[in-house]
Amino acid sequence: MGIVDGLLALGYAYAAVRLQKAFPFITIGLAVKLIVPLGWLLAVASGQLTARTLTLVVFIDVVWWIPFALFLLERTIAGERVRALAPYVCALLNLTAAGALLLVLRPGTEAVSDVASRIAYITNNELLWRAGWVCWIAAALSLLAFYGWWGARLAAWGWGVAALAIASTGLVFDLTAESLLIAWLPKDYATVAPVTSLLTGSPGNGLYTVAGAALTLGTRGLKGWFLTWTWTIWAAGFGLSAFTFAGNFLGGAVCSAVLFMLFCPWAAVMGRKLA
Repeated sequence: MGIVDGLLALGYAYAAVRLQKAFPFITIGLAVKLIVPLGWLLAVASGQLTARTLTLVVFIDVVWWIPFALFLLERTIAGERVRALAPYVCALLNLTAAGALLLVLRPGTEAVSDVASRIAYITNNELLWRAGWVCWIAAALSLLAFYGWWGARLAAWGWGVAALAIASTGLVFDLTAESLLIAWLPKDYATVAPVTSLLTGSPGNGLYTVAGAALTLGTRGLKGWFLTWTWTIWAAGFGLSAFTFAGNFLGGAVCSAVLFMLFCPWAAVMGRKLA
């Protein structure tokens, strides 16, 4: 597998330098990224691998499906339609993630005061627990795609590039935390859980918020009630990061609730405004 990935990396490097000749390399890459998860499913079903290896497949293969597909659909009507869905998919996936937190993940989090009860819940509901955090991974990736879509519509391209770089850094913290939550819990709960809360709530969310604020500053024509709505979202995001860093669960929970209640419909409205 390592040799295959190395050869693919050489092909991707060549494709990046010569975009006009990239189509066959990206096509082969996408085919591999589609086949490997099927092999992983068979390996898990046969007991050769455990479900804890899910994040390896997600980050090595699944995350590339949309970028590779969009590259292959470049300058086609289908590609434009898929890109136009970015804000709406982001809104839907973040709403789904928030619902997963409330309905599926909550008993395994700090919302339950008894640590033993959290561990017992995760142990007895490992599939649901992992599926819930996969929803959050999807939401994070959709946010990055939304920011990319937004940045591409700015007159000053520098704002978009800076925001995407900042959000991508936040994504590293966020996905690291979610990988640990999927693969390492309930084992070592006392050690891992506090670290994951800090990573996703403070630098992860904080950098997403900085990126959103940067895009807002670079967007002309936002005013009135919609601009107030926008900055209220970023204020809630900054509050969530601050409370998480301070270890204030209640403050973080309130800011998180405000953030997602405002963000999900806002993303859809922003999609209409910038379309």
